[in-house]
Amino acid sequence: MSLPRLVRGTTVLACAAFAATAVVAPAHAAAPAFVAAPAFSAFTSVPASPAIPSTDDIDQAKKSEAATAAESAKIDALLGSANERLQGSLSGTIRANSAYTDALVALDQRRTEATQAKAQADAAAKQYKTAKAHLGALAGNLYKTGGMNLDVQALIGSTSADNAMYQASTLMALSTDRANTFDTAAAASASSTALQAQAAAAQKAADDAARLAEQSKLAAQSATGALAAVVKENQAQRDVLLKQLASLHNTTVALEGARVDGLAKKAEEAALQAQIAASTRAPAPVAPAAPAAPAQNAPSQPQPAQPAQPKPAAPPVAPPAPPVAPPAPPVLPPAPPVVPPVIPPAPPVAPPAPTQPTGSYIQTMVNFALSKSGTPYQWGGTGPVGYDCSGLVQQAFAAAGVSVPRTGTEQFWAAPQRVPLSQMRYGDLLVFDESPAGSGSFGHIAIYLGNDQVVQALSPGFATGVYSISSMLQFGMTLYPYAARY
Repeated sequence: MSLPRLVRGTTVLACAAFAATAVVAPAHAAAPAFVAAPAFSAFTSVPASPAIPSTDDIDQAKKSEAATAAESAKIDALLGSANERLQGSLSGTIRANSAYTDALVALDQRRTEATQAKAQADAAAKQYKTAKAHLGALAGNLYKTGGMNLDVQALIGSTSADNAMYQASTLMALSTDRANTFDTAAAASASSTALQAQAAAAQKAADDAARLAEQSKLAAQSATGALAAVVKENQAQRDVLLKQLASLHNTTVALEGARVDGLAKKAEEAALQAQIAASTRAPAPVAPAAPAAPAQNAPSQPQPAQPAQPKPAAPPVAPPAPPVAPPAPPVLPPAPPVVPPVIPPAPPVAPPAPTQPTGSYIQTMVNFALSKSGTPYQWGGTGPVGYDCSGLVQQAFAAAGVSVPRTGTEQFWAAPQRVPLSQMRYGDLLVFDESPAGSGSFGHIAIYLGNDQVVQALSPGFATGVYSISSMLQFGMTLYPYAARY
C-alpha cells in the first residue's frame, strides 16, 4: 500500500502525510501522531506558504478556458510545492531520529565500559591495599630486629652441623620472600594507578556520551515538531486548493483529490522503477572504514598488573585478589514517549504474502515485524512498547534466532550479501538517506516485502507497519541502490 497523500480528505493534522493508508494495524490500534516540540535546532524552520489564489482570482479565471487552464496549472504547482516543503522536514526528522538512536547506542556502550573499568580499578585497589599491608608489616619487623626477625636470629645461632644446608636454603627463601613482598607491592601500586586513570577516562567518555545523547534527543524532538507544523500547514493549504480546483472544473473536492493523488502516485512509481533500473549500473557498495578507537572516549580495559611470583622455595606473601566479575551493564531508561493528539487509525489493508522456501528463517523474521503493526515509533526503542527502525529489524531477526547489530548502518554492512535493487527479494533490507553521499552511513532501514512495499518503524507520528517505497521517495527519502541480504 502506498503512503497517503500529504493532506488527503479530512484526516486530522499529523498523520495526513502517511496515516490514511500507511499502516497494517489491528482495528483497535490507534496510530500515534506527532508531538509539538520546542525549537532546538534548524529543523524547526518551516518554509512560508506560497500565495494561494483568492476567490476573486478563481472567479476571473473561470471566464475563459485558457485562464481556467492557467489557474489550474498554478494550483497544481502549489500542491506540488507543499510536498517539497514536507520532503525537507521529513528528511530532517529521519536524520535526527537516526542520530539519536546512534547516540543512545554509544551511550550504552560507554556506560558499560565505564562500569567494567571501575570494577577492574576497584579490584586492583583492593589488591594494592593487601600488598601494602604486607609491606608495612615487613618494614616494621626489619626496623625492630635490625634486618632479621627472631626466627632468623635463632636459626643463625644454631650450632648443629647437620642443619647447615637447611639454614642456608631457609635464609635464601626468606630473602626471596622479602623481595617478593616488595615486588608485589610495587606491581599492585602501578596497576592500581593505571586502572584508576582508565576508569576516570571511561567515566568521562560516558558523561560526554550522555550529553551528546541529550542534544540528539532535543534535535529529534525539534525535527518532529517541525514536521508536524509543515503537515498541519499543508493540510490546510490542500483543503483550500482542492476546493478551488473543484470550482474551476465544476467537479467535487473528492474527484479533484483523486485526480491529484493519481498523478502523484504514477510519478512515484515511475521514479522507483527508474531507480531500480539504474541500480544495475551503480558502483559496488564499499563499507565505510572502521573508525580508529579514540584514546579517551573508548579506553581499552587492561587487566590488573600481576604481582611478581615467588620462586618455589617460598610461597608468595600477598596472594592476588580473586577476579571481580563486572556488573551487568546498566539499562538505559526508555526514551520519552511521544504524546500526540488523537489521529484516526488507518484502515486495515492486507499485506502481501509472497511465498518463501520451506524452513527459511526470513519468513519468521518478517512475520515478527508484521505482527508489530500499529506499535508506536519510539526513539531508541527495541520493543515491546515501541521500536525505532533498526530496533525493529534487530528484534525481528532475534525472533528468528539470528543476531544482527543494533544500528541500521551496521545491519546493512554486516549482511553476508548485498545485491542491486533490481535483484532485491522478500526479506532483504533496504536503507535510505545516505548522508553524506558516499559515506556508507544511512538514516533509515526497512524490510522489503515485494510489490513496492516495506514493513518498518518510520518516525515519531507514524505507527509501525507496511508502507509504499515509492511514496517514501516522493516525500523526499532517498533509496540506496543496493539491498542487504541475510
